[in-house]
Amino acid sequence: MEENEIGLISSGNLVEVSAILQKFLKQNENVTAFTNLSGNNRRVILWTSIFQHLQNSSSESIHALCLATIRVLSRDKTDIENLMCEKWITILIEKAGLYNFMRVDDEAMMSMTMPPQDIVVEAMKCLCNIAFNSEVARALCAHTSIAEGLVGRLRTYKEIAFKEDIMLFDMKLLFILTALRFDIRSKIKGELHGLDYLISCLGELLLEATVTSEGAAASTSSGLIEDDQHCLLSDKQQAIACEILKAMFNLVLQSSGEEAHESEEATYLKLMPVLTSLLHAHTSNEEKLMELRSNVANLLTSVPPSYYPFLTPELSEGERAQYMYEGRSMDALQSLVNLLQSRLTVTTNTTNQHENLSPILTVMIKGSRGCRAQRKYLRQVVLPPLRDVSLPPERGTALRNQLCRLLTTPVMSVRDLVAEFLFILCKENVGRMVKYTGFGNSAGHLAQKGLLGGPQASSQYSSSSEDSDTEEYRAAEPRIDPVVGCTRPPASNPFEGMTEEQKEYEAMKLVNLFDRLVSHGVVRPAAVGADGRPRPVDHIVNLFDRLGSHGVVRPAAVGADGRPRPVEHVCELRDHPPYRPQS
Repeated sequence: MEENEIGLISSGNLVEVSAILQKFLKQNENVTAFTNLSGNNRRVILWTSIFQHLQNSSSESIHALCLATIRVLSRDKTDIENLMCEKWITILIEKAGLYNFMRVDDEAMMSMTMPPQDIVVEAMKCLCNIAFNSEVARALCAHTSIAEGLVGRLRTYKEIAFKEDIMLFDMKLLFILTALRFDIRSKIKGELHGLDYLISCLGELLLEATVTSEGAAASTSSGLIEDDQHCLLSDKQQAIACEILKAMFNLVLQSSGEEAHESEEATYLKLMPVLTSLLHAHTSNEEKLMELRSNVANLLTSVPPSYYPFLTPELSEGERAQYMYEGRSMDALQSLVNLLQSRLTVTTNTTNQHENLSPILTVMIKGSRGCRAQRKYLRQVVLPPLRDVSLPPERGTALRNQLCRLLTTPVMSVRDLVAEFLFILCKENVGRMVKYTGFGNSAGHLAQKGLLGGPQASSQYSSSSEDSDTEEYRAAEPRIDPVVGCTRPPASNPFEGMTEEQKEYEAMKLVNLFDRLVSHGVVRPAAVGADGRPRPVDHIVNLFDRLGSHGVVRPAAVGADGRPRPVEHVCELRDHPPYRPQS
């Protein structure tokens, strides 16, 4: 914007101002930085002039253009901390219609009038941009009690004709404020009971989106969805639901734990059926569906495991579900499995593994620990009975193969979550874990847990378990290499045709090469300690003491007669040269 145009905005007539603002919006709709405003105090003059028009009732005809201009300008963080003041924030809150809902009772709210739709929407967009880019603005929002206005409007959306147009930006602003301001987050959750209102808002959104084949709303007296298979969220409803879930995540996160406090039990009991219904919902396309389920999974990471059984409710007599197991509906759990498969497909490198996979893997672990039926169902889906064991577990496109590949990822947080998930599905049994993943893939996790000694399954699981070995697996089992987790073709004997002296010579070559690797710090030998975890040995001698005691190797030295003789201790090799057979 030119300097003369900025001057006209502050002193010109409304027709000229309107033309300048329209031109500016058309040229800069997708611009995020305005470097031309940095000189001659242009930025301050422009912002001040626009807010003067917003304060002037005689300029009401261009208020929507002024707010749209503020929305575009607020994308640029330059000097925004110095520009913000309480008066301007108050003007935006007033234009957004939030003052109508601050500290008034329900009856008074019903009779209040809202500003025009375009004014409210643009003002909310401005507040979202400014609150996101300015800590000063967020502090001013807390000082002006914007939280009361947002929560108050949550309670009266039914009375607002254009509610969907403002709900999205109300939830965006609520998410920003609860994510970046602890005082606002605590106030909304504790004093204003915002979490309960957000749950109710989600339930109403589902009821409005739920339509049966006859076109009538399907609901029950409890407000839950009766026929979830016909719940289709529009694109706007899906976007609103995602923003609500994000805001709820911020509110639940600060008190998340393994067990809920007594004061939170009622909230979780209301929340879980709504989340279950959201996992049943449909959207216009697969991308939006995965986005919705991803936000549900993020929220579930903060829900205690004891409430996870509510995701898979028991079916009453005659009731059916698309996915069933042990008399429970597994539709919601299968939706989460589909989300996991989708995330594994789109995660092509290590840079986004933690962000894409950690939430859903955490949910899978919590579900497996919190509900026996969910664990058994997930085991059927993820670790079905083995049939073809000709390929290593990490090769293939099945869910087990994709997870086994992650057991060796350099992203340690993801690796540990995957290993823990598979270990739980194996009922924390070392032998079963090795069977499905191969010892090479699971060794790191077993070492972390001190299970290299191979203890029995955890006592928290039932001892009775059906035999899941297939005939194909039993036939191939003698040829399976447990290190790689698959069969290997018979290998020729490398010692065939060699004399005993030659075998001893090759063994000592291996000892010497290994000693060189250790002495140069290339490798550091370790042995399994009494706690089942690997511990480094101080010297190669200590390692061969252990190997010799188990008969794995037996070093030899040249005797007085020129023939090899076994040594009792590897230290003797320092005094006697190793035997080298004649060629």
